Amino acid sequence: MNFELFPTKDTYGNTLVELGEHNPDIFVVEADLMKASGSRPFMVKFPDRHINVGIAEQNLVSVAAGLAVMNRIPFACTFSNFMSQRACDQVFLGASYNNLNVKLVGCYSGLSSERNGGTHASIIDIAIMRSLPNMKVLVPADLNELKQVIINTSKDEGPTYIRMSRILPENIFAGDYKFEIGKPYVLKKGDDVTLISTGLTTHIALMALEELEKNGISAELIHMPTIKPVDPETIIRSAGRTSGIITIENHSIYGGLGSLVSEITSSYCPVKVLKIGINDTFGLTADLDFQLKHFGLSVENILAKAKELLKV
Repeated sequence: MNFELFPTKDTYGNTLVELGEHNPDIFVVEADLMKASGSRPFMVKFPDRHINVGIAEQNLVSVAAGLAVMNRIPFACTFSNFMSQRACDQVFLGASYNNLNVKLVGCYSGLSSERNGGTHASIIDIAIMRSLPNMKVLVPADLNELKQVIINTSKDEGPTYIRMSRILPENIFAGDYKFEIGKPYVLKKGDDVTLISTGLTTHIALMALEELEKNGISAELIHMPTIKPVDPETIIRSAGRTSGIITIENHSIYGGLGSLVSEITSSYCPVKVLKIGINDTFGLTADLDFQLKHFGLSVENILAKAKELLKV
């Protein structure tokens, strides 16, 4: 099983245009990265509702917060590392503290920043965003889910962070798949080990299922497009049925998906959790495929971790 990856920018831009056609309160705020985010079609169609603040990410969030105060629905996008790090104080005060209806979109997330360099690889953005009161954190795994996330978020109240990889598969779920904020999805039932993934890593986890089966390992796969808020029941039930959990994430193993799962299991159902992700280091200036293999975000490493967990 292999998945072709496509740029997310077209889905982002076209979905915003669709929303803008039906809702005059939809605004788009950019920090001069329309080529990366894909919001140019919205700028062309609704120039009076598209605001480019220039290379000024802190202003980006502050302007979006001001629009929210005026009962508009702003989608503000920049690289994930800039959104979570450079504009962190504005996110904290302008969006989170005041519980404003601001939609923050971090593009080129994690290792998908590729040759933009290790400084641009957002390895701690989930950790930052999920620690903020009132903030929702959503991480779509394919283009279909990304579109649903954007539409769903436009109708939801409160500050939200959408973590958008530069590239994603087109559609890895069944045709009737419906995204709901806060809901984990069991993509496959299994008895031996639980895999939990989010965003870019879910298609890798799906590819690993076949290899695990060849090695006599029955794996359960849980996809978590919502990091916060999260219903813990799905994780608790799976932790109680299998011998342990392996988390796979395009993020540091500190503060992200692995940490979240460990927090849940330690409170409700203590079980061994092995974490696959960026292990206390920075991203590289390299292609995505190279980095995924380098950091162990691969079918081979998932199989190795499962064997380690099961002692086989």
